[in-house]
Amino acid sequence: MVTSNPSGGTGSSLARVVVIVTGVSSLVASLISILSIWLQAKNYRKPLHQRYVVRILLMVPIYAAASWASIVSSVASQVLDPIRDIYEAFTIYTFFQLLINFLGGERSIIILTHGRPPVDHTWPLNYCLPKLDISDPQTFLSVKRGILQYAWLKPILALVSIIMKATGTYQEGYLGISSGYLWTGIVYNISVTVSLYSLANFWVCLHSDLVPFRPVPKFLGVKLIIFASYWQGFFLSILQWLGALSNGVPGYTPDNLAAAIQDALICFEMPIFALAHWHAFSWHDYADPSVSAARLPVAYALRDAFGARDLVEDTKMTLRGENYEYRLFDSGDHIIAHAESRSRVRRIQHGMRYERGGKGKYWIPMPGEANSRTPLLSGSSDGDRRGSAADRYNSPSDVEDFGLDEEHERLFAQARELEFGDWNVS
Repeated sequence: MVTSNPSGGTGSSLARVVVIVTGVSSLVASLISILSIWLQAKNYRKPLHQRYVVRILLMVPIYAAASWASIVSSVASQVLDPIRDIYEAFTIYTFFQLLINFLGGERSIIILTHGRPPVDHTWPLNYCLPKLDISDPQTFLSVKRGILQYAWLKPILALVSIIMKATGTYQEGYLGISSGYLWTGIVYNISVTVSLYSLANFWVCLHSDLVPFRPVPKFLGVKLIIFASYWQGFFLSILQWLGALSNGVPGYTPDNLAAAIQDALICFEMPIFALAHWHAFSWHDYADPSVSAARLPVAYALRDAFGARDLVEDTKMTLRGENYEYRLFDSGDHIIAHAESRSRVRRIQHGMRYERGGKGKYWIPMPGEANSRTPLLSGSSDGDRRGSAADRYNSPSDVEDFGLDEEHERLFAQARELEFGDWNVS
């Protein structure tokens, strides 16, 4: 907040041309992103991918609007800044979910990586942390929690910052011991570092599988916005603390000048990031020239993209650690966990047994289940496993084939020939 105009924004003492140019930059960036979102909704053929793409694309308009609002009005800034901060954390969660759905879901990833060698942590953490085995359901859960803890913590930090600003203890841009800006910044820095490091580990474990989905530009498009917004602001705070920012700028104290420079830089950078998102999250990946419209109308596509039910349910499941049992994440084939993987011992501790040199495996019954083992490979008679309470752990090859309904198959074949795919088939 500028001293000469308490009700104005950080740009109240900037040259008028700077305020106008930053506004134009924010508007251009927002229009590019909104057009990209509309094209995604117009070609909404893969909801499990595109709902996350649309959410990521909204990041640029939110950053642009919040930064320019901070320049022109401190009142608007107090409303939009927390929204921007919370959405930043939400974007990391969104990008993680997008990568998971590229590979078919969590269970598919854990089964896909079963038998692969664990991955070393980055130096120097590789000397104090065990190798990372993403095929272990509990390890996968810890990586997921490491990524999502930032999405849960950021709203709390935003609320604490609002309270501190109201009580005059925040002092934005000042790194003194008495400043809440310093302490919330330390917590924020630790949280976002853990989150991005966990995301990077996830990417390293699956980079070869993600190659067809062009993950590098997508990762940079998300990561660089977060890094640019935080680290350049932190760097300006250090310059202010060292006295490198002049006190001779009319209408500004050094900390207010740092905030003004930060807001202006973000506005100037957003058109670049909007174009980067246009390329990284291209609607052409989902367009089909042979079909005149998408699977859903635009209004329904946007409603699906911005619904929060999936976030709520996934958060509850992750916090509780539900549905990450070893018995629920087995491929049912002959592949054994890698020799260096902790997963091999843990699976044995949870009831898996190997036979015939690893060519066969089965789960011993849980307490209270029938006293018979549950084969995971073909070769055992059906009578050995019928009536067992552990049938839910059988491999897909053990599921009884009930046959197909000819009438349903005929209707389904007709529906697929329609221009709009299977819209009319529930």
